[in-house]
Amino acid sequence: MAIRKILQYPEDEKLLRQKSHAVQKVDKRIRKLVKDLKDTLEDSFGAGLAAPQIGVHQRVALVKFGQEAEGGMREPITLINPQIISAGPDEKGFDGCLSIPGIVTWDTLRPSPLVFSALDERGETFQMEVSGIDARVVHHEIDHLDGILFLDRIKDFNKVYRSIETDDGEKLVSLASLKAKIEKEIFNTPIEKVLTKTR
Repeated sequence: MAIRKILQYPEDEKLLRQKSHAVQKVDKRIRKLVKDLKDTLEDSFGAGLAAPQIGVHQRVALVKFGQEAEGGMREPITLINPQIISAGPDEKGFDGCLSIPGIVTWDTLRPSPLVFSALDERGETFQMEVSGIDARVVHHEIDHLDGILFLDRIKDFNKVYRSIETDDGEKLVSLASLKAKIEKEIFNTPIEKVLTKTR
């Protein structure tokens, strides 16, 4: 079992922003990469993972469909050199990312339905049509292969939320309100106390 480190934003932004290269041949090396991605995704709570998120800039990603289905998410599907063939109109919906933990939104625009083609682990071409959250997952992972993060698709940061621990448990707080709270605390607090808190 090879669980790889998932690159994190903003520390690893330079690597996450790199575009990935097309896979020339589905060989033993690529199948090992797919196995590492599967092991890493299995160890994380996510619906998809792209090779650049573990520092490998090849156009390989995994997606799990069925988030909205009664039985829950299914086993991951491997996408090698995925291409979007056709896309429906943009719809607002959920986005989160294993490389940007704790930050979520319900306000990114992504197309649905989506028709795409890719190679599987055997190097055979397949084509699928997906819609709803499944289309969002495919689109999100293809974005990773192009060096695009879901933050790039956000127009209004008032609609971006961070998960924080409170006395009442985990709570989602908008980044805008967090920013206002921090600014208020800084400007209404003697500088000595602010410095002490940030040490």
